[in-house]
Amino acid sequence: METIYPKHQLIQPSIGLKTSGGLYVKNANKIMVSSLVLSDVLMICVSGIIAANLRNLLLGFGPQALLDWLPALAVLFTLVYGARGLYPAVGKGLVEEFRLLTITTSSIYLVVASFGFIMHAVTALSRLSVVFMWMLSLVLVPAGRILIRTILARNDLWGEPAAIIGPSNVCQSVARRYWGDLKAGIYPLAIFTPFDQDKDGKTKIPVKDMAEIMTYCAAHHIHTGVVVYSRLEELAELRERYQDTFERIILIRENDDGLVLSGLSVGEYDGSLRFEIRHNLLDRWAQRQKRILDLVGSISGLVLLSPILAVSALLIKLESPGPVFYRQKRMGKNGEVVRIIKFRTMHVNAEQMLEKYLAENQQMREEWNSYQKLHDDPRIFRTGKMLRRFSIDELPQLWNVLIGQMSLVGPRPIMLDQETQYGENLKHYVRVLPGITGMWQISGRNRTTFSERADFDLNYVMNWSIWLDIYILVRTIWVVITHDGAC
Repeated sequence: METIYPKHQLIQPSIGLKTSGGLYVKNANKIMVSSLVLSDVLMICVSGIIAANLRNLLLGFGPQALLDWLPALAVLFTLVYGARGLYPAVGKGLVEEFRLLTITTSSIYLVVASFGFIMHAVTALSRLSVVFMWMLSLVLVPAGRILIRTILARNDLWGEPAAIIGPSNVCQSVARRYWGDLKAGIYPLAIFTPFDQDKDGKTKIPVKDMAEIMTYCAAHHIHTGVVVYSRLEELAELRERYQDTFERIILIRENDDGLVLSGLSVGEYDGSLRFEIRHNLLDRWAQRQKRILDLVGSISGLVLLSPILAVSALLIKLESPGPVFYRQKRMGKNGEVVRIIKFRTMHVNAEQMLEKYLAENQQMREEWNSYQKLHDDPRIFRTGKMLRRFSIDELPQLWNVLIGQMSLVGPRPIMLDQETQYGENLKHYVRVLPGITGMWQISGRNRTTFSERADFDLNYVMNWSIWLDIYILVRTIWVVITHDGAC
């Protein structure tokens, strides 16, 4: 018996979209792949050139085999990256892409270093140069990808052309979300919504059946479909319905808050659909990795940053009478109270100053109620503003990390009187150690409200992995350098 599918109506997203017949839409995949390949080649070559010069600077002029091998190495990297699905890497997510890049890059350098060791007499390949090049590539290759994506996305030149299919209100929300962040890799061109969902039946929008959708998408170079579903039972039907229309189908659950399926992976087991949920917070080996990262990071930070710590302490002492450090009770793991240590950035009578200031400025009181922060806080003295601008005031918390009260990455340690604002999600927050940096610091920092920061903390806990920590640490460095969202 022939399956009869519901007809659809076509809705064009009203969000600044380029014409679907444009040059980009016709060549979207080629543009994305070629731009990433060029970025990777450039960053690999730059890493090699810097590495060779660093080696010469330290040991004197020596073998230049690495520079001779750069073209071949660049080709090797792009071929392996391609085999690992890193072109154009749409749909993998930034953390997963970062993980694949790190593992793949390190594996290639391991092979190259082994080859250089075996063939040293023939190639004279400097192993120190290879080590330098590897370390630089781990930073420059992801940075180059982020930069090229950002540039192209700002000019509406990134993302796979896609059709959004499902209920009209949900689809338009999805389309706006993707248009707000083209770096995610989806470029909405049209929305198709089932005709039978139009309750008044008087729509003037042309109705499309499945054959017409197929023709429309082919004519407008749309090979990706984003389909909104309501129940898991629909998956088999949706696959059959759209399998001849789209090369790639992305399924999005209606009204999903993004956390329902956290930690879920889908696969096949003995001919059956398999869903697997992993709770990384219960993985003892993963937790040991996190503790090792904390120990290495805190010890290295305290040693390398000791001159900055000393100068900061001196400046505070010279400008503002009172102690250099400020200790405050915050909620830690399992609800235990911890005393975090920071450089003091406020006057000693800060609380009295705040009460008086808020009483005299109603607008500032509203800002405080929303953000639990003030953009122009009168309690902060001049040196304190400088320390906060560069996040130096947080550095003494490396001691809290060293003794196991905090982690390098985690939810921000909340004040004891703020726990009610987390509501039911507090039980998730206290499952992990609070961190010096976290999701909200790399997502707008002081531009985010307190409730948004709580959502970031919950998202971190539910999706935690060691690679997410590493990604956040790398992004934090960039945020601090650019002062993105700082006070």
